[in-house]
Parts: sequence; structure tokens; C-alpha cells
Amino acid sequence: MKDKLLFYIVIHCVALTLATPDSTSTFFPNVKGNLTAITWAHAVNSQSLLQTALNGSVMMLEADVLIGTLDNEPDLIPIMGHPPTNNSDLSLENFLQAVQDYNVNATSQKGIKLDFKTIEAVEESSPIIEKIYSQITYPVWLNADILPGPLNTTDQPVDADRFLRAAEKFENATLSIGWKTLYGGSINNASYTDEQINDMVKVIKDHNITQPITFPVRAGIAAQSLDLLEKIVGNVTNSTLTLWNGNDDYVEIQPLRELIFRLGVNKVYVDVPDDLKMSLHLDQLGGGSNVQPITVLALVLAVLMMFL
Repeated sequence: MKDKLLFYIVIHCVALTLATPDSTSTFFPNVKGNLTAITWAHAVNSQSLLQTALNGSVMMLEADVLIGTLDNEPDLIPIMGHPPTNNSDLSLENFLQAVQDYNVNATSQKGIKLDFKTIEAVEESSPIIEKIYSQITYPVWLNADILPGPLNTTDQPVDADRFLRAAEKFENATLSIGWKTLYGGSINNASYTDEQINDMVKVIKDHNITQPITFPVRAGIAAQSLDLLEKIVGNVTNSTLTLWNGNDDYVEIQPLRELIFRLGVNKVYVDVPDDLKMSLHLDQLGGGSNVQPITVLALVLAVLMMFL
């Protein structure tokens, strides 16, 4: 009985050791599991910005999707743009095809993060993504703020149930699901609450989500919410955090560093401006809890041999 119990303990430890939060880190092997090393291009919402990003060294392209017009044509379609913009020279369909064409021929491919501003943009984009999805071999993130968060913002979240139903068909995509927030400028004291964390966990469980999940959290608020964010990543299987911030957000550096150290660099994406990222001195965090799997596996097997 003792040997059988020990066997199951070892198998469980090995499974946890070899698990990775999502496929994005393995797609970029040079980062060696350090998610903070992944680089980002933001608001890639025009033809010129897309070409610049594709020709550059960034790994992930973040772009905003809304319903609007393409080159002042009358039809309303999914375009790349950020409110209050409602016109663009780049449609979602053209964005996806350009990235696909680039990645087919590139030695260093890029992933994409689609940030949806409304549920209508999600649902009208879904068949466009479906047309090309079977050809995609690189990371795809689907992002939306699906629940209200700090501090009682009047902006309505994207409908959680409809978003998750639309996203479930993209089984290999990473779901980037977060909270609507009001922060920045004179508002510099806010934290995520137990209720907000519990509501997110409930939504995930109610929809039986099996895709990888990352929680996009506002850096200034995340720095004031260490215990709760550690709790949600610990309680939701196959999940990570993605840190982001607004232009005039106050961010307390030391607690944010502590959050990254607590979770480990294999659990936190850092999608913030370069000056903030540099001030975090991520190179000094080392691996944190990001122990190399083979090292832990060797330790587990060594302990096992002591009992045999």
C-alpha cells in the first residue's frame, strides 16, 4: 500500500513539473519558459503598423478589433482600430491573412492577440477567424474584458457567456479574459476584490473551459492585489497573468516585482511599456519558481529511490 501511494505521489509531481501554462512559451523556445522575455507590439491597427511589426523583432502582435468601415466604404465589418476610431485601412480579414502569409515564409514566426471591444465584434469576427484557423500554427490569443472590476467603471464589459461560447470553437487559442477597470491619473488606489476573483472563477467553471487562460491585469492594480492574484492563478488550471498598464497609471514597482517573483517568470507575461519593464529589473529575478523540469524530475526520482 505504501509503495502504491508513493507511486501516485511521484506521478502527480512529475505531471505538475512537466506541465506548461500554454503553448505560447513553447512556441518561442529561446525564452526558455520565461514569459517575461516575450516581446509585444501594441495597437497594430493599420497597414503601416502591421508591416513595421512584421518586419521587426517583436514576438506577439496585439491588435484591437471593432465594427467599423474599411477605407470609408459603407459596409460595417470587423476592422482593426481602437475606440473612438470607427474607420481603418486594415480589416480583420486582411490582418489575419497578412500574418499568415508572413509566418508561412518566416524563420521567426509571430503570434497574435486580438482584443475585442464589443460582443458584436466577437461574433462577427468568429466566422472570419474560422476560415483561416485550421491553417494557423502560431499562438492566437482572444482577449476581452468580460467582467466589471475596480473601480465601478461605467464601461460595459463584453458579455461573458456570449464571448466564451464564441471562443470555444477555437480550442487551441489562449483565452485572455479580464475585468473592466477605472484607474490612472488621480485614481491610484485600487485592488481586485475577492468577489471579482470569485466571479471570474465561477464563469470559467460554468463554461467548462479547457483552453489555456491568461488573466490580463492592470499593473498598478495588480501591485495592490498580490494575494488575490496568486490565489486565482493557483486555483485555475493552466492559467497565467498578463500585466498591462495605461499611459498615466501609477505603478508601485516593488510589490509588482514581488508578484512576479511569487508566481514565477513562467506564469507572468509582461506587456507594458519599455520604461516600466526596465524599472522592474526582471533580469534580477532569475528563474523565480521557474525551475527547469528536468531538474525537478531528477529530484523526484532521487527521492523515490530512497524508498525502494
